[in-house]
Amino acid sequence: MINGISTSLSGLLAASTRATTAANNIVNAYNTSTPVGGDTSTAALRSTRAYVPERIVNSSSKNGGVIASKVPISPSSLSVFSPENPVSNEQGFIDVPNVDPAVEFSELIKAKHAYKANITVLRTLSEIQESALDIIK
Repeated sequence: MINGISTSLSGLLAASTRATTAANNIVNAYNTSTPVGGDTSTAALRSTRAYVPERIVNSSSKNGGVIASKVPISPSSLSVFSPENPVSNEQGFIDVPNVDPAVEFSELIKAKHAYKANITVLRTLSEIQESALDIIK
């Protein structure tokens, strides 16, 4: 019983990590930065580093359950021609995070279904425990 609870809780944590990571990627999808070697006159606009999108990789825990690990997406950014952008380099390019909104929304859907499945397991375990206690009475 305890192992089932532990496994489901690890699944809930993994689903939460997946949803948070996808949400971060969506929110930061349009953060721009100057490509390496860009114009130094825009240094104030480039004071922050470019956003590095991440992906979640699940692996099995030795005691059962799942461990969600964040890994950076490679390549982390794509160069886009946007000469009107104030942080574009001399050639007119900016770097945008390598984020595909469709993929990120599918990650949110996966997290939702994983969360639902693990909650269902926890409810079932609770019902089994209540039934077992009723038998003992």
